[in-house]
Amino acid sequence: MNQNYDRDMLEASLSQTESTAFNFAQRYINDGKVRQSYISQTRKLSQEYRARVSAGSISAEDAAKEVQSIRNEILEAQRLRSSDIGRAKAISLKKTGLTLDDLTTKYAKEKFKKPFTDLPVHQKNLVYSEIIDSSGRPRPSVNAAARRYSALGRGLLVVTIGIAIYNITTADNKARATVREGAIIGGGFAGGAAGGAVAGLACGPGAPVCVTVGVFVGGALGALGADLSFGWYL
Repeated sequence: MNQNYDRDMLEASLSQTESTAFNFAQRYINDGKVRQSYISQTRKLSQEYRARVSAGSISAEDAAKEVQSIRNEILEAQRLRSSDIGRAKAISLKKTGLTLDDLTTKYAKEKFKKPFTDLPVHQKNLVYSEIIDSSGRPRPSVNAAARRYSALGRGLLVVTIGIAIYNITTADNKARATVREGAIIGGGFAGGAAGGAVAGLACGPGAPVCVTVGVFVGGALGALGADLSFGWYL
């Protein structure tokens, strides 16, 4: 009796760990890919408009306007591809893309220590050029974090696979254990998504810690519910 109880407790603990590892593995791997896609698209955008300005086919001012508008569109599109945690983190760092006025004010102050409206035309063009260049310039700290998350996600995926293999190979009924693993991972993933969504509504879109807790709790409850349901029906 005690051996069976201990075995059940071990399986329950492993199932929770497996579900949590998969939940965060999927999110971290996805968010790393999304960040790299954003970097690639904005870099190409910057290079294209820089070349057009150099060729004289567009003015520096018009290029800066178009680049900033397109960059913000890319930003919003990539956030839609991000996980709930990744999106909350991105919004906490920057709620929306900066406007052209924001950027001209920022770079005029940095480069010339004057308001943008006080600059002569050639200095304004230098500010516009800086806006074009900066659109393809990634933030090193954010990129480093994206790489760390991708590596962490791959590591957690290895943990998920390892636990699943252990549970299946040690089970008496391996076919049933295989189905159970799928049910637990699926239930945990659905629960994590629901938990993240609820936390996002409760705490606001730019609350990554709250959303992370929501994913963790929702995933654990989802995995537990799937495991219990599996035991009742099969």
